[in-house]
Amino acid sequence: MTEMGTQLSVDANDAGFDLAGEIDAHTAPALEQALTERLESGASTITLDMAGVTFMDSSGLRIVIAATETARGSGGDLILSSPQSTVRRLVEVSGLSNHLTVQDA
Repeated sequence: MTEMGTQLSVDANDAGFDLAGEIDAHTAPALEQALTERLESGASTITLDMAGVTFMDSSGLRIVIAATETARGSGGDLILSSPQSTVRRLVEVSGLSNHLTVQDA
């Protein structure tokens, strides 16, 4: 499903990151790097504004789960804010609705 033209914009803000595009095997490493750097800098709670994310596959989900566990390990959380229906559906189908923090803006 991944195409070489797939793109993801990861823009830092005070609370976390504004994301736009597709999160898949091709683009997920950029998100993983951004989250790792933010968590290593001492941030405990990170909000991902997902309103601009049109697609996410298991590669993105894996990164979100790992970052959630890391954030919670330091007393924080990873918040998925305003996900589109495709991302929300992936979380639900994966059985992670009760594990991940998903919020509307």
